[in-house]
Amino acid sequence: MSLATRTAGALGRGAMRGVVCAALLLFGAASVRAQGAGVEGKWWKRPRIAAALNLSTDQVDQLEKIFARAKPRLIDLRADLQKKQFAYEQAMSGAQEADRKTVEGLIEAREAARAALQKELALMELDMKQVLNPDQRERLARMRENARLLAQERRRRMRDAPPSDDDLLDAAPTPAKPRSN
Repeated sequence: MSLATRTAGALGRGAMRGVVCAALLLFGAASVRAQGAGVEGKWWKRPRIAAALNLSTDQVDQLEKIFARAKPRLIDLRADLQKKQFAYEQAMSGAQEADRKTVEGLIEAREAARAALQKELALMELDMKQVLNPDQRERLARMRENARLLAQERRRRMRDAPPSDDDLLDAAPTPAKPRSN
């Protein structure tokens, strides 16, 4: 039996839906922050985007080479950021009172790691934009803006929509019935 099947059985349909939605939101938010809204990842490999931009095979190859060149550095920078974030969280969640100077240093290290990652992503994006012609750059910018607006609207709807009674009932643990002897 798979972990997902066991988890679904243990949590119930509504709670599982909530867990999956929360995980997708967290993953989506991290991806959007790290790579730009909506049109992210290997967007040049997505058939509809490549067709809408009218990318040539040469352009796709160039974009892939830029990504391959940047990927090892991005992996290292993301790992460094995660380590710095973990160190900060450990200092803040410890049972004893956190030393202000120590935590301040951890915050500065974390933000420097975040800035280094953002810089590398921006430089990769700049290199990729230089592969595109002006019309393709404009279309890609519009796609990203549309994706950003759609994501913003989805977040607003999720925030504003009250949970349905079914969601509440499915997510709530069922009270144990008293035994009759």
